[in-house]
Amino acid sequence: MQLMKLMVAFSSPKRSAKTVAIAARHARALDAELILLRVVPDAEKVGVVAQLIASDRPQEKAQQQIDMVVRQLKAEGVNATGLVKIGEVAPGIVKSAEELSIDMLFVGTTSFHPKPRFFMTKDPIVHYLVDHCPISLCLIRHDETAEQLAAEEAEEVNQ
Repeated sequence: MQLMKLMVAFSSPKRSAKTVAIAARHARALDAELILLRVVPDAEKVGVVAQLIASDRPQEKAQQQIDMVVRQLKAEGVNATGLVKIGEVAPGIVKSAEELSIDMLFVGTTSFHPKPRFFMTKDPIVHYLVDHCPISLCLIRHDETAEQLAAEEAEEVNQ
């Protein structure tokens, strides 16, 4: 029997913590491989200003974060690996999941609305994945406010 493969669309240790924890529980229960994937936007595709200020830092930071979480998962007995790729985020997630023959993709979602609707227009990656990903998705709700997310992102950038 071939080992089942699960993947987490990873954004950062804090923002992805709940999604990683749930995926890790499934990986342990199914004796599956868990792959954390972070797709870093390509500065050349984002625009001239981004291209001018681009460095390897976002990719290096993403790799450090992935490596840290993978070490923690391995210490907990999870068969985990991590990947960092550069490109368009949502299409990159789909392409990687297909190439790696992933059985299920875990994706965190966030509600920015006082009366949450499951799919928000402010979550374009989730919308893209729901519309284009041929692999089963497990959507994990993160009910944080936009202010909480912005504060967490600022904190992570400054670390």
